Amino acid sequence: MHTSAQPSSLELEYTGTLTHQAEARTMPIDGEGHTVPVLCMDIELDNDAHTPMRVEQPFPAQSFEQTRAAAHRLKKGTRITVQASLASLRLKAVASHIHVTHDQQEEIPCQP
Repeated sequence: MHTSAQPSSLELEYTGTLTHQAEARTMPIDGEGHTVPVLCMDIELDNDAHTPMRVEQPFPAQSFEQTRAAAHRLKKGTRITVQASLASLRLKAVASHIHVTHDQQEEIPCQP
């Protein structure tokens, strides 16, 4: 992973290999049913753990054909470099267990 400072935000760069053919899909942008085309890719990062990463690139609202053409060019096994702002990253984990934790400040002491 390579990071470089940009004037308005921190940009991160990831390099890896597509594990599937890229796909053109649509993504909702508001609660009123408006959508935009989005290019969706799954890559295996070039690190020791071969971390899987889901990448989505939204396109302008009327650009579904451009999105579809981009997806057609990005085939399984293609090596790509992805640039994304730090603010756009979302972390996802497949949990094996979930435990409720209690903030110690919220505990009510017992009165005798």
